[in-house]
Amino acid sequence: MKRQLALLAGILIAAFSQAIAIGPIGGGGGNGGGDGDCVPVSANLYVNEMVTMTSQVNPFSGIDEVHLEILTVDESMVAEFDLVPDVNGQVSVTWFPPVDQSYVIKAHGYSNGIEVSCETVALIQAVRPDSHGFITGGGWYKQNVGKDTFGFVAQVLGNGNIKGNFEFQDHENLFNFKSTSIDWVYSPDCVEGFFSGFCKLNGGGNYRFFVHVFDNGEPGNNDTLEFRVYDPVSGALIYDYSQTLSHGNIQIHCR
Repeated sequence: MKRQLALLAGILIAAFSQAIAIGPIGGGGGNGGGDGDCVPVSANLYVNEMVTMTSQVNPFSGIDEVHLEILTVDESMVAEFDLVPDVNGQVSVTWFPPVDQSYVIKAHGYSNGIEVSCETVALIQAVRPDSHGFITGGGWYKQNVGKDTFGFVAQVLGNGNIKGNFEFQDHENLFNFKSTSIDWVYSPDCVEGFFSGFCKLNGGGNYRFFVHVFDNGEPGNNDTLEFRVYDPVSGALIYDYSQTLSHGNIQIHCR
């Protein structure tokens, strides 16, 4: 049965200062029906950077819950969220694209536990800037029990090749992540840097990792490390870490 009212009046996708809005969104059959006449937003985003998605639920639709799915183009699940509209009828979620590939975002609307709509609301292409830069770091963060330690070198050579290594130890949870390769380094300025590669966990497996650092002064004042590990096939997040150093230094080498 054709819906008389749209599930969503609009969706806002924001990354850094970029904002893309679409809506109103109409169509979409009940009980898991098709996408109807919904026109999804298309957006290009940087990989591994946070994106906030906010949608306005039509107040006359009767929808009291939204299930948001983030899928690869072959329908593999990357992440999913159960969202309840706030007093203004909005739902919001923050996520990051873990790899440079295409993503499909679907919204399922529920009224009293019954699915009344299913729509594709966004198509996202995650991209990585070309590699350049030289980043080094080492140090630790004091936990309540034990501490976290790390060390790394990530560098783009003059011939364009990339070399480096990364090791991170979570002593409290007995996790040891050690890189097997570094395949991307990017430092847009003298403060912020990124690099990625593949790693093992406690000597086994093959996982994708991304590191995001801030060099906030020498010799390490308020430097921060963000480190994420995920399944390289599904993109499922396995480990997520973000701290300001207790001791050590992160340096983005600028010419």
